[in-house]
Amino acid sequence: MPCLAIVRAMPSRPDCRRLASVLTLVSSLLTAQAAEVSPAERVETSPGLSPDAVRRAFDSQRQTLASCMRLVSIQRGKDKAPHSIEFVPWKAGPDTDDRIRVRFTLAPDGKVQKEERQAEAWGVRSMFLDPGCVEERVKTWSFPTFPGNHDERVQVELWARFRTTEAERTAAATRLREFYGDFCKALSALKVTQQPQAGVAWRATIKRFLAEHGARVDPRIGTAMQAVGDIAGHDLPGAISIYELSMEESLATTIPCPKLRAWVKEG
Repeated sequence: MPCLAIVRAMPSRPDCRRLASVLTLVSSLLTAQAAEVSPAERVETSPGLSPDAVRRAFDSQRQTLASCMRLVSIQRGKDKAPHSIEFVPWKAGPDTDDRIRVRFTLAPDGKVQKEERQAEAWGVRSMFLDPGCVEERVKTWSFPTFPGNHDERVQVELWARFRTTEAERTAAATRLREFYGDFCKALSALKVTQQPQAGVAWRATIKRFLAEHGARVDPRIGTAMQAVGDIAGHDLPGAISIYELSMEESLATTIPCPKLRAWVKEG
């Protein structure tokens, strides 16, 4: 009968729940793309370069900071060791400050100075962004040149805003888990287990992997993955420890990679 056919065609409750879960995840992934760093709200510079010139340069590069979304916070460890810490998922409150303040120094060639002796010449304040990641991103930016001797500097301080939702942070964590999972698969596919040969094979594989995937993660994660390849040839357990610590610092958890652990046992 037609009515029975209609009943049979309707999805079951478990199917509906699965569909709802899929739609929620897709919604989270799409929403995550909407997180944007605002244009600069205020810019101050020392003599030599106008605030408007810095503002235009910041506004053209600001969205690279969105990849520095804060996902993890550090708290005191549960054991009694004096310097024990642990990483936990970061949660924002309804009144969490969304302001960003970035302070840096420019040379006449428009490059951000990466090594500044004065502590006040560098600084990032943000709740929704990871300050260390922001520093690494800003160091790669370019700004307008200005006339001056090679040792002249312009001090810059600017303010903007950035806020994320729980859904956006969840989606970002999902992408990061996929990154580490793909990294595990790339190394697990290698047949080399002896340490000297592993060093060569790992470095080549990691270089290719980061060329394809590295732009979308915190630069410090890419640096850690490079370190994994650099020491794999003489310290395989140490290389895997760096890999796992990187996950813990960026996700507050570790994703098992059985093949790598098996190699440690074989070694």
